[in-house]
Amino acid sequence: MPNIYYCNGLANNDLGILRAVLSSEECRSLLKLFSVQYAGLQFPTMTQQDQGFAVLNLLKGELDDTWRVGFYSFDADLLQIEEWIQTCVVSRNPLPGRKVAD
Repeated sequence: MPNIYYCNGLANNDLGILRAVLSSEECRSLLKLFSVQYAGLQFPTMTQQDQGFAVLNLLKGELDDTWRVGFYSFDADLLQIEEWIQTCVVSRNPLPGRKVAD
């Protein structure tokens, strides 16, 4: 399943923090909304100056053949990605007694 990581150069974690695990359908939806740049097969490096960014990790067979295996950096800022994730989580887990359309 595709993963989203949040990265910040001030954190002491060179690999970022896992933020979300997506279904293939959720990943396709996300990629329609936000552009990404292929970063390669290894996790992108961070510097102390990085303001924060999001990374998508795709493994073999997770999407169609137009997407390469590896890591992608989002062109959007973290707040935009987080807003989408929050909306996605609500649609997965609606409040008891409420439908998603409410």
